[in-house]
Order: sequence, then C-alpha cells, then structure tokens
Amino acid sequence: MKLNYRFSIYLFFFLFVLFFVIFKTIDFSLKKYTRHHSIITVPSLLGLDSLSAQDTLDKYNLELIILDSASYNPNYNRGAILAHNPKPNSKVKPGRKIYLTINPLKLNYIPFPDLKNKSVRQAISLLESNAFRVGNLHYVDYFAKDVVRFCKVDRVLVNTDDSLPKFSIVDLYLGDGRLQAIEVPTVLGLGFYEIKRVLNNYSLNVGACYFDTSVSDTLNSVIYKQEPIFLEKVPLGSYISVWLTDSVNLRLE
Repeated sequence: MKLNYRFSIYLFFFLFVLFFVIFKTIDFSLKKYTRHHSIITVPSLLGLDSLSAQDTLDKYNLELIILDSASYNPNYNRGAILAHNPKPNSKVKPGRKIYLTINPLKLNYIPFPDLKNKSVRQAISLLESNAFRVGNLHYVDYFAKDVVRFCKVDRVLVNTDDSLPKFSIVDLYLGDGRLQAIEVPTVLGLGFYEIKRVLNNYSLNVGACYFDTSVSDTLNSVIYKQEPIFLEKVPLGSYISVWLTDSVNLRLE
C-alpha cells in the first residue's frame, strides 16, 4: 500500500514535469514562429526623403514601399514623405512593409495673374484661387492705400503671365496711402489659421508665433497674448507676434 502511494506521487510528479516541458516547448515554438518577442514600434518618417527613410527602416528590419504621390504640399520639400501606413508608433513585426505617400517631385507651372492696381483683398483672392500663397505685405510711397504696385517671389520681381511653380509664395508691395501709422487690432481668441487673413486685412503681417506646451495640434490652438498690444500705433506692414495655447485651456480659464 505504501509502495503504491509512493508510486502515485512519482507518477504525478513525472506527468506534471512532462506536461510543463511540453507546454513550454509549444509556447516557445509559437513565440518564435510569430516573433512575439520582436515587436517593433514604427518610427516617424514624415518629412524625410525616400533614401533617409530607407536607411531608417533598414535599422528596424522593415521594408519600404512607395505607394503613390499625393497632391503637392508646399509645407514639405519635393519628394518628402507626407504620410505612411502603418502610422508612426504602430506596433508591427519585423519585415513588415511600410507604405509611403510622398510629395510629388515635379511641380506644375502656371501663369502669374494680373495684380497691378488691384486692392489687397482682390490680390489675395486671386493668388489663392490660382494656387499661389500670400507672403508678406510691404508698403511703398503711393497715394492709394492697399493697392498693389508690384509683386516679388524670392525677392525677384514678377510680372503678369510669368510662368511660376504652383504654391509659390508671393510678397505684395502696396501703396501706403501716405499714412504714417495704424492702430493694432485685437487678435485674442483667434485660431492659428485665422491670424494671417485678419492681420492682412488691417495692413499688418504675422510675426513670431509661440506655442505653449499644451498645444499638440496647431489646428486647435488660440491666441491668448499679442505684441504689439491692441490699439497701439504701428507702421503699415508691421509684424504682430502672438502666443498660443490649446483651445481647451482657454475655455477652462
């Protein structure tokens, strides 16, 4: 009886060890097969060119596939990566293909519109409708205020029907109406993407923009401070600096 009891203990122990070994072997095999211990966090490739992206992905044992070109984004260099799938910080396994969307390498050229003697509002509207970007406003001596006298791109004078790349940044040179100074409007509470149009309508430019640490998306940021301040007198074409915070913070205050 005592022998049978001891045998049962040994048998139970043997079966337990056998089960444990089999379980660990299967678990190890599955993890090795699925590369469970080799999960990779996808790095951000936004703004990189394809060669730099390839070098980065090689270090992570990931594969690069250029999917297509998007519409040209003037905020990025030609050939720069605008987006990728999987997105940055996604968890993937080694060897995963990362599909890239890049900024087109070639730009379309279009004729420059006739802005001579147009009002600043008309000029801005024409530029935007023709896929150009409005740069800074500069003022020159002329009896009519906010009337276009001439335009420059990269400090070079441009004329009507000149062929320019789409999304070129155009600086406008306007008549000052013989005014010495204007009062600064308030821009407090405005969103980041509203500032330029509002200030341009007052013959002013956007200066430095300072974002506090709460801002994770400029689309949701609002102005809580400006310099020069409201009603201060400044020359036409002056630059107004602004400080921005997340819109949620401003509502809480």
